[in-house]
Amino acid sequence: MASNGEWNESLCGCFDDCSSCLCGWCCTPCLFGENAQKIDNSSCCLWCCAYIILAECYLCWIPHYMKRQVLRQKYGLREDPSCGDCLTTCFCGPCALCQEARFLKRRAVQPGTVIAAAPHTVQPGRNY
Repeated sequence: MASNGEWNESLCGCFDDCSSCLCGWCCTPCLFGENAQKIDNSSCCLWCCAYIILAECYLCWIPHYMKRQVLRQKYGLREDPSCGDCLTTCFCGPCALCQEARFLKRRAVQPGTVIAAAPHTVQPGRNY
């Protein structure tokens, strides 16, 4: 996924995942905090609060830009020269958060990953 340095999710694909879309539009700081935690295991609550405080003076795009850069570096994504992350996070913040959430969700469960249930154990001497 994204091995060629490109996003595998569209910036305008908000409706591809209804849960991230609703969270991105109705509780943007919460989605930002969740994404930040998934990106580098930082505090969800801390980043959510920082987003809320900075939104009061229209500067919430700054921490979003910083985390988007970390996400790009972590997964080897190239920055789009025609619409850089600075402009994207400033003017299309909720859409960018939804894009990142979908990307991170798909990265969490890779195709071909087998999730097995824990083996069932029986206590010795209890045969029912």
